[in-house]
This record gives sequence, C-alpha cells and structure tokens, in this order.
Amino acid sequence: MKKVVTIGAGLGGLLTSAFLVKNGYDVTVLEKSPFVGGRFTNITYKGFQLSTGALHMVPHGENGPLAHLLKLLNANVEIVNSTPKGKFFIDGKIYHYREGWKCLSLKEKAKAMKLLAEIKANKLPKGEEAHLNSWEWLSEKIGENEFAYLFIKSFLGWAVSLAPEEVSAIELAKEIKATLKWGGPGLIKGGCKAVSEELAKIVRENGGKIITRKKAVEVDDGRVITADGEEYLYDILISNIGIRETVELFGRDEFDRNYLKKVDSLKPAEGIKINVALKGEPRIGNTLVFALDTKRINGYNEPSSLSPQLAREGYTLVMTHQALKSRDIKKEQRLGIEDLHYLFPDLEKNGEVLMVQTYRDGNPVNRVASGQRVEFPMENVYIVGDANKGEGGIEIEGIALGVMKTLQSLEMGNFDEWYL
Repeated sequence: MKKVVTIGAGLGGLLTSAFLVKNGYDVTVLEKSPFVGGRFTNITYKGFQLSTGALHMVPHGENGPLAHLLKLLNANVEIVNSTPKGKFFIDGKIYHYREGWKCLSLKEKAKAMKLLAEIKANKLPKGEEAHLNSWEWLSEKIGENEFAYLFIKSFLGWAVSLAPEEVSAIELAKEIKATLKWGGPGLIKGGCKAVSEELAKIVRENGGKIITRKKAVEVDDGRVITADGEEYLYDILISNIGIRETVELFGRDEFDRNYLKKVDSLKPAEGIKINVALKGEPRIGNTLVFALDTKRINGYNEPSSLSPQLAREGYTLVMTHQALKSRDIKKEQRLGIEDLHYLFPDLEKNGEVLMVQTYRDGNPVNRVASGQRVEFPMENVYIVGDANKGEGGIEIEGIALGVMKTLQSLEMGNFDEWYL
C-alpha cells in the first residue's frame, strides 16, 4: 500500500486526501493548526459563525467543480444555488443583475452579446490579445463603457481580489466561460465548516489519519520531518501549503536558479473581509451584491439567509470583501468601513462591525493570484490548494480544478470536460 503524506489540512489537502484514502492509499495529513479546514472553516465570535477566509459561498454553486468532487465522494454537504445569481448596488440602490444591460447602448449591448456567444463557443483570446489586461480587452470588444468597467472591477475584486488591470484577457475570458457553463454562486448550508469537517470525516472513516498541531519543517529523501522531530515516510507527497513554502521545505539548493526566479515572482491576491451583524430579517437573501460606486468594497453576501445558525438570534450576518489596493492597511480598512455606512445607512443604529479580517503577506487570500501558475519539478510531489488553481477557476472552484489535475495525474479519474 502506497504511503501518502499531505502537508496542510486546507480544502485542497482534504479534498485530495479524501480521494486517495478511498482509493486504497495509506494517508496521513499533517496540520500545524489545532483545527482542520485552513481558510475554509468557521470560527465562533460573539455568537456568529464567521469564516477563516472564504465567504461561506461557492462561486458556481451546485453545478461547479467543487460540488462535482463532493458528489463523487458522497459527501453529506448541501449547496443551494443563489436566486438571483447576483445583484448590483449603485447610486444608493440595489438592482437585479439583468438590469445592467440598460446601462449599455444598443451598439455596446450587441457587441457584448456577440462576445459572450464567442466565449461560450470557446473562441477565446489568442496570441498578443490573450496577454492584454482584461479591461484593455473588454474595451476593445465592447467600448469604454463606464458601467461595464465598474462592474468588471467589482466582479474581479470580489472573485479573485484583483483589479481589471491585473488580470489577463485570457483569464477573465475563462472566468466568464466558467460562469456561462456552470452558472452562478450558491451558499453552503452550515458554512465552510460543513465542507471541511465532512471531508475530514471521510478521511478518518476510510482509515486515514489527520494529525493537528503537527508542523512540517523539512522534507528529505522521502520523509517529512516535523517540528517535534518526528518523521513520516511517503511515496507520494501532497502539499497544501503553497509552492514557495514547499520549496523551502526541500531547501532552495535543490532547485535551479531559473525555477527559483519564477517561484519568487509569483504574487498573492490580497484582500480585506468585513463581517457585519445587522438586526432583523435577512436583507438580500441567497445572492451576492456587487458594489459598483464604493471606494473599496467590491461586493457582499448574506450567508445566514440560508443558515440562520450562522448568526446570533435576531440578527443576520453580512460579509463584504475588497481587494487590497495599497500597503496602508489602516487606510484600506477605514475606506471599507466608510463604504459600509454607504451600503447600510442604518448600520450605526441597527448593527455593528464584528470583525475585520485582512489577508496579506504570509496569510493572503490566495498564495498565488489567479492566472499565475508554476509546475512543481519533482516527481511524486503535488501542489494543491490556492497555490495551484485551474485556469479560470474562481476562488475555491480553482482549487477544485487543481485537485482534479492532481487526481488525473494519479490516474484516479478523467476530468477533461471540466478544464477551461
């Protein structure tokens, strides 16, 4: 029986480990934290179930890559598609996403519909066009419409914590293709923890081991060495801690200079999440709202609209997200709070800011920003998680696509139809 050691019990590590253990591998998961799930679980705070990173939401709901993998595992997880798929906020009001078409001229609308048809038919940008930034590409395709820019800025800030100028045309095209193919988002009943705990349960019930408070500090000659001096032998190593961090475990001397240069050039996508408690019934329901004319906040959702247990009695839980625009964290947080008062004028009277979570540097939202990818050069070592997302995969859907690639490499299924 082949031995597998998985470093990190985040979503990617748990997903991969669950498939491996169900296929007869001897799996040991090492997690440095006292809990599993990484940035995809719940934390209890003031009677609310906040999340460690994600927003209790799946970008493509019941029909996306993550939901597909969970179904293959027979995981007891319920994801409910959002209705409507989305809304947008501008000039103090919330609108259904379809009303955005009214903000385009007839000519711009015709061009936009043609572009969507081309993307759906897999006619994606090629050559030099593929490397344009997303707004250069879109403005060439449909025109420099202000609403279109604000919408795509909000969408990318919410989805991948980046600005349109930081995302390539091909990456945006594939993200649009994914949305056309798999649909809009959905909330997870019970929040992120419902997924991570179910995956951990599957690993353990099938004979796998998950050891928390166990930090890997070195990898050498087929063994993982932990901070307390214990050694774990492996035939296959799954790393859920990032490419740069995995390189450090092996030692930089094991890699050539050009490869190290590529690894060091990878940039994270960083952001700020604000958790808000509002008195009364749900405000928007199971959907998400893109904020178009805010200073920083890109969008928000309301996970307690599906799972009331995520909020304290008499309250609803709202989560906002914004891409990090500068290194002045206090300024970025302050502008986000100012946006909150614009989005929710009754906040001071009927609510409170529960927690501001900033993800940057050593603890980014995504260790590697969407559209960037570097293959790991060693045999029998696989990178999963937010450092190895599939092209066009938004947030955790990208993680699922990366896990599919790993499973296919290990001859545990064919997922060609899912690749964008």
